[in-house]
Amino acid sequence: MKTTVYTSDKKTHFFQELKAIYRDTRSSSFLAYQMAKRDLQSQYRQSLLGFFWAFAPIITNSAVWLFLNSSGTVNVNAESSVPYVVFVIIGTTLWSIFTEALLIPLTSVNGAKSILSKINFPKEALLISGLYKMLFNLILKLILIAGILVIYGINPGSGVLLFPLILLVITLFSFSIGLLLTPIGLIYTDISKLLTTAVSFIMYITPVVYAIPRQGLFKKLFAINPLTYMFNDGRNSLINLPQEYTGFIAIAGIISFLVMLISLVVFRKSMPIIIEKIG
Repeated sequence: MKTTVYTSDKKTHFFQELKAIYRDTRSSSFLAYQMAKRDLQSQYRQSLLGFFWAFAPIITNSAVWLFLNSSGTVNVNAESSVPYVVFVIIGTTLWSIFTEALLIPLTSVNGAKSILSKINFPKEALLISGLYKMLFNLILKLILIAGILVIYGINPGSGVLLFPLILLVITLFSFSIGLLLTPIGLIYTDISKLLTTAVSFIMYITPVVYAIPRQGLFKKLFAINPLTYMFNDGRNSLINLPQEYTGFIAIAGIISFLVMLISLVVFRKSMPIIIEKIG
């Protein structure tokens, strides 16, 4: 049996830690898959409506904004060349992907608190398991988007080839932030509540259900929000409109990847201390 000894040595060799993370991730991939499979089967087996719940938040949120727009309660500044129902469903789907990737690290590890101090296994398996579950839900959400595009006869054109890359950047960006906050979030529950509150606010300064304002305070808030550029080009790649922020998205992807690597090392080094505190 493998024995792991934790010492008081505070030295951290970054690239050695990354190598160890890669090794443990590979060795625990089957465990992560089994954990994700168990959770998904349990989630949908005990649900009367099954896969509908993967679409429910998107459909209900979209329905609210469609009603507000059609009733004249709010004046949505959306792209006039695209039906608003398409605009809002793509936006809310991207937002759902962002929020799920942001919360996955914390919720995945929180859900395994009861076994963290009892079973010795690579804690990276919890993160990979969460990503597997997100990938499954992502496929269902993309089916919804494809269905809407077909119904409204929208041909994405060659721009659709950029959509997976933009989706990857959005996922990396949100996952890296969530992972960086996970260690402290495991000790203080305030972090989870703060994230939920912040996400609700950030949605209103992101082009989820309305386009970038042309003037005023909200235009400035949209401009400093990195998600603005990702969501704008992500939607444009699906509705055959030109990409406007390709350079920014490429830089954001590189920075997000680097932050994720740092976050993984922080997560790995902090877990023994956290397990001792919450055990």
